[in-house]
Amino acid sequence: METWIQSLNDASIPFLLWLQSLQSDGLTAVMGLLTFLGSPLFYILFFPFLYWVISKRMGLRTGLAMLTANLIGDWIKWSLQMPRPPDPPVQHLAHETSPGFVSTHASNTMAVWGTLALIVRRWWFTVLAAVVVLSIGVTRLYLGVHYPADVIGGWLVGLFAIWLVMWLAPRLAPSLASWPVWLQIVAVILLGAAILILFPGDYDDLHPAGDGVRDAGLIMGALFGLIWDYHKLSFSAQGVWWKRILRFVIGIVLVLIVYLGLDIILEPIAANNWLLDQTFRGLRYGLIGFIIIGFGPWLFQRLRLA
Repeated sequence: METWIQSLNDASIPFLLWLQSLQSDGLTAVMGLLTFLGSPLFYILFFPFLYWVISKRMGLRTGLAMLTANLIGDWIKWSLQMPRPPDPPVQHLAHETSPGFVSTHASNTMAVWGTLALIVRRWWFTVLAAVVVLSIGVTRLYLGVHYPADVIGGWLVGLFAIWLVMWLAPRLAPSLASWPVWLQIVAVILLGAAILILFPGDYDDLHPAGDGVRDAGLIMGALFGLIWDYHKLSFSAQGVWWKRILRFVIGIVLVLIVYLGLDIILEPIAANNWLLDQTFRGLRYGLIGFIIIGFGPWLFQRLRLA
């Protein structure tokens, strides 16, 4: 399959060169801004807003779709380890270090906005979602970090994640919810262990690649938070708007402290120690997932904001 995909990639280089011939400082700035809407940092800011402010159901389903798409996309990336467009002749206008196929910007964006479109069910929102998905896909081509096949592959992964969350998950949820707490916790631990064991290695053949550690941490943290919420918190995003906005402001400060603060504090400690670095990575992202789904709602209830 790699040979077939690479032949498509080689054939698409003239298209990438044509697209980059439209280059200007202003257009590059716009493309850089749009591509941020498909980045992990954007979603770390976006999902708390959905979950804490707009709708718990909407935030949960969208978040699960994105986590699923991201995990599948990263697994494909590191399994195939296919190169990104060569520079030169294509210019890399953004810095990326992971393999090219598939584009997780494309898969995550499709999963998020496709799920939202299915939940909202308004024609104008569906058009908006399609424009966002297409625009972010184009940015990855313009910036020279992906081939068209990478983006299309990412969209297909995103559609598969939507199917899993919108069709399969509701059928499994009642059974999983009936499990005792201890069994749910064990299941999450086993899921995280399976991701770490089965995830491919990185360029140096160190297992698992860092993206897999991040994905496992986010998924485990979010699911632990979900178990806590289901059995103890029963968080609701309802309430007057000033309380909703205050939730977001307080909560996002906590998320950014963990996201940025732990990176600054722990990076020097883990310097030149791969195992320690990956352990801190999993802890950092696990805490982020847990804060969004579990600790944040608990804090809001204690502060009488929810």
